[in-house]
Amino acid sequence: MPRLPCRYLVFSLLVVLLLMLSVTLAAAPVSANPGLRVSGAILVTDVSPGDMFTHKMTVGTKDEDQPMDILVDVGAVRQSLDGGYQLLQASEDTGTYSARQFITLDKSSFHLEPGDSQDVIASIHIPENVGAGGRYAVINVHSQPTGQGQIGIVSAINIPIYLTIKGSQVLHTGKITQLTTSEVVSGQPVDILTTFQNTGNHHFKVKGEVTISNAAGETLDTIYLALTTSSMIPTMSRRLKATFIPEGELPLGVYSIKSKIMLEDGTVLDEASTKFEVGKPYVPPPPPASITLTPSSASILETADGRISISFPQGAVISEVEVSLRNYPLEQIPASPAAFNLATTVFRVDGLTGLLAQEATVTVKYTAADLYKAGGDASRLRLARWDEADNQWTVLKTKVDKEAMTLSATTNRLSIWAVMVAPPAEEAASKWWVWLIVPAAVAAAGVLFFLARRRRGLVK
Repeated sequence: MPRLPCRYLVFSLLVVLLLMLSVTLAAAPVSANPGLRVSGAILVTDVSPGDMFTHKMTVGTKDEDQPMDILVDVGAVRQSLDGGYQLLQASEDTGTYSARQFITLDKSSFHLEPGDSQDVIASIHIPENVGAGGRYAVINVHSQPTGQGQIGIVSAINIPIYLTIKGSQVLHTGKITQLTTSEVVSGQPVDILTTFQNTGNHHFKVKGEVTISNAAGETLDTIYLALTTSSMIPTMSRRLKATFIPEGELPLGVYSIKSKIMLEDGTVLDEASTKFEVGKPYVPPPPPASITLTPSSASILETADGRISISFPQGAVISEVEVSLRNYPLEQIPASPAAFNLATTVFRVDGLTGLLAQEATVTVKYTAADLYKAGGDASRLRLARWDEADNQWTVLKTKVDKEAMTLSATTNRLSIWAVMVAPPAEEAASKWWVWLIVPAAVAAAGVLFFLARRRRGLVK
């Protein structure tokens, strides 16, 4: 990957620290972040109106950890679209399904030396008029920031609380609020996004089914969405992603999508439909491929559809190594070199960190979408390699075979690859007659200049 400026590295670190404060709400034990160990890290239980009980959590550190000052608090919970959740403060706690006010803690802060542990007792009192369905909260255990400079290191664990009211009416209902697709870009999968909201009064997990059909009603693919790892709490929404990778080119036209969201037992909660259009030539991304290279033999790494192949001669590597090829997201591609434009075929080759002992030959079958980007002129297509060590593109000398529709180039290193479109000027400059016309024009201009000066008597 390209190296990022320092300011982006600092920003990325801050994002990581924030993510450490979020753990998926799931009906399974929550694992501790490095630096903290917690037993009793989840509470899932049935309760009755008027119940009073306690839940014990033990918070500890490892022998090799630094001393920590620990804070503990209780909050209502808000889930994000990816299933993570956030602690809400008292002023934000306006939801019907909150259990925050039911819970009190025996301590809000304490100190831990390396290898020490401390018990935290949560006392829970269920009101007589608690209502029906489920009630939810989170107990957040986190350290005070440690470290030098402007960035502190925080260890944190969220302990989810699931309370189901016994004997009450439990409603598992929901609706699809949005069904969209990513931009249809040749060489990239089509992401289908279903946003689903829990409109019931109790938590549940969901799974899904997405069907893609052409204009004739023929089913192109059915994608099954696995059961969510965490439960959705009432009023919260979840975004489920299905990735559509066609088996071949998609003709221009309009395609239909049908999304179905179900409970774990298969009960359908809601269905929705939408359409997307393919308005430009579209070819699916290359399928992944891998091979084990050895110094003693020649090998070819090739995708199942034959679109991309890399021929390694004998002695290309000095030790046995596994090399893999996979699709690479267009949105992560570094900016194209000056005057060049990115086509649609992009891939990455992994496994080789240094230079090859013998050059390999990379051959790519350019697609209709690549040709479209080049204005129908295949001679403008080039293979380009992103050199991570130098943080720049290298546009390689590319052999274009219009009959076979292939591009080929030799290389001593493998990284991120892309088909690029050269500017028309490069094409003109590469033709043999340019190298004759330009010198001839210069010579003619010189002769005319000499004759003009002679006519004026400036030369003899």
